[in-house]
Formats: sequence, C-alpha cells, structure tokens
Amino acid sequence: MKSKIKYAVFVKADVNKAVKWYNKAQIGLGDRFIKNLKEKINYIAQNPESIQERYKNVQMAMITNFPYSIHFQYFKKENTLFILGVFHTSLNPDKWENRL
Repeated sequence: MKSKIKYAVFVKADVNKAVKWYNKAQIGLGDRFIKNLKEKINYIAQNPESIQERYKNVQMAMITNFPYSIHFQYFKKENTLFILGVFHTSLNPDKWENRL
C-alpha cells in the first residue's frame, strides 16, 4: 500500500531553488527535475523500506539524472513518509542535519 506523504516546510524552498537554477541553465530542465523528483517520491511511497537508512533514522534516495537526494523518514506504524528535504549532493551534511 502506498504511504502517505508529508513534507517539512523547507522542502518547497529546496525544490524552488533547484528548479530556478536548472531553468537558468537550460529551458525546460527545471521541469525535468520536477518530473524525476515526483517519480522518485512515488517510488519511495510504494517501497519505503527498500531505501537504505543513511543516518539517525533518515533514509536517502537519489533523484535520477540529477545530483540531488531526497532525505526522509518512514514511520511504519502510520505508513507515512516525512520528507525532510531535497538537497544537492555536494551540500555539507552539517547544513541539513539541523532539520532533524
């Protein structure tokens, strides 16, 4: 069964920043980023336990064709994903660990 999905308040800003950058780089690239992001979130919602835990009960899934990862927690009892952020892979972990 597909998990419910909840988002931290920061996620929208994370995604908007990436989309803005990609659209400056190439017209339509931001749309491709969004499409791949949605596909990965849907995959995670269908298969939350298939993604490896990376740190402090947080799982991380890479977005296809983009150097970004989705950081989330899965609460099995409630069957709920909580998306903590969408981060560029070069970002220092200290910058996003405070979202926990």
